[in-house]
Amino acid sequence: MALKTFMIGSGINMYLIPKNIKTKREIFKGFGILEIIAMGIACGIGFLLQSLVTDYKIKIFLFFLFPLIVFLLLLPLPNGSTALIIFRKFLVYKRSQKKYRSK
Repeated sequence: MALKTFMIGSGINMYLIPKNIKTKREIFKGFGILEIIAMGIACGIGFLLQSLVTDYKIKIFLFFLFPLIVFLLLLPLPNGSTALIIFRKFLVYKRSQKKYRSK
């Protein structure tokens, strides 16, 4: 458990705050309601794209392409992050101004 210290008045109060508090409801381990909705939207897009093509192999590829990409982007990593969150942080880092100091 993580230990947090709060200053209240003149004394210090110590509160134990659990480390693994879930901030969202999870339907499956690591998959919440938003992830399930995103998977449903990806399946819908895959279904619409596969209906535009007549070749059987291309239909299978298009139907499974978007749900697979969304699943891999939303798959939770051991540290609790996802590939999508890491990609967003990368884009923010690349857009931010860098400060270099010369000697």
